[in-house]
Amino acid sequence: MTNTPTIYLCDDDNGVRGGLSYLLEQCGFNVNAFASGPALLAALDALPQPPRGVFVLDLQMEPMRGDAVHDRLHARGLGHRMPVIFLSAHGTIPITVSAMKKGAITFVEKPYTVETLVPLLKEALEKEEQWQRQANRCEFLRTMWESLAPQQRRVARMKAKGDITKVIGDRLDLADRTVEEHWVNVRDKLGVDSVAALATTIAEMRACGVDISTTDRE
Repeated sequence: MTNTPTIYLCDDDNGVRGGLSYLLEQCGFNVNAFASGPALLAALDALPQPPRGVFVLDLQMEPMRGDAVHDRLHARGLGHRMPVIFLSAHGTIPITVSAMKKGAITFVEKPYTVETLVPLLKEALEKEEQWQRQANRCEFLRTMWESLAPQQRRVARMKAKGDITKVIGDRLDLADRTVEEHWVNVRDKLGVDSVAALATTIAEMRACGVDISTTDRE
């Protein structure tokens, strides 16, 4: 497997798996097919870097159901990076609702046609590209925040709330000059040029789940 966006097909029916792999490859997709959930997960774990692409999972598989594989993908941090399409003739409403909440984008009932599946795969790959950009942006923001020293983080948080230098200095027991030096470092490290830009960046960090909490006296 490579880091090229790929269709990761998992189906324990040899005929379905082989036939669908061939047809999707003829449509120009890069396909990696697996006969079981454990085989797929083992291959993913062996990759030197996170994969790119879309998972197409049969729901009714042995020894691990498709929805169980989906849970394992979430545990590996892939659930919000790579869309999942389920293939099944046995989908139920509870399973469908649960899977959709976890990021699956659709269920395709068997028997299906390539004409039905191909547009869904193209849409899923477009969604994956969006998710990857967002995930990379969040990781970038997390790295930037972690580059700040603890005192710089405190100053950044207070600046973003609109506190002036003197107020920050009094609360953190710092000289005004020291506060300003921290503020210069914060602007340089976060790539912001104003308090408004800082507030926007911190709001984006929070939306990404970056932990910006501290134990200071704010």
